[in-house]
Amino acid sequence: VNTYTDQVDKLLTRNSIFVNRFKDVGAFSKEDALSYGWVGPCLRGSGVAYDVRKDHPYSGYEQYDFDVPVGTVGDCYDRYLVRMEEIRQSLRIIDQALTKLPGGPVIVDDKKVALPPKAEVYSNIEALMNHFKLVYEGILPPKGEVYGYTEGANGELGYYIVSDGKKFPWRVKVRPPCYNIYQAFPQMIRGGQLADAVAIIGGLNVIAGELDR
Repeated sequence: VNTYTDQVDKLLTRNSIFVNRFKDVGAFSKEDALSYGWVGPCLRGSGVAYDVRKDHPYSGYEQYDFDVPVGTVGDCYDRYLVRMEEIRQSLRIIDQALTKLPGGPVIVDDKKVALPPKAEVYSNIEALMNHFKLVYEGILPPKGEVYGYTEGANGELGYYIVSDGKKFPWRVKVRPPCYNIYQAFPQMIRGGQLADAVAIIGGLNVIAGELDR
């Protein structure tokens, strides 16, 4: 991956045709990005160093040393540079994680939420009953509400879940990153060329499935 990233960097980053097509196109200020609720590489491209892995660490991210790249202008070129550097930072995290990877089982050892190992199901009546109960009844979380979020490829991906203590959630609300990002598209293309729209929408990396509400 490092080799491929270097090849793309060499091919595009200082290519005059590519730079002219992306530079000063679709510029979006830090203030505008925040007002629209932007997250992820698009927000960082506009100069805001917000990354869930740094600001609200989870899954052990606090153990790893990595940088949060940010842009200065907030145009398509800045968003490209941020994403390129994030590939390198991701590889940096992976290298550190591999050195700390422990041995042993990879599933949580909690009978309330995890199925028992297959070998135990076939040889232990208690494990068989636990397996059947989990499959038939499902996980029964306590009553309450929770918002969980992670740093996805396009930014903060959050889930708000309300439980009434039954098998299925009483309410689930997804907060995808692209829904807010795409709302700014009309403002970004206003007064520009038609060709700019292609560069802008590509640089935003909008996932269409997140927009279907």
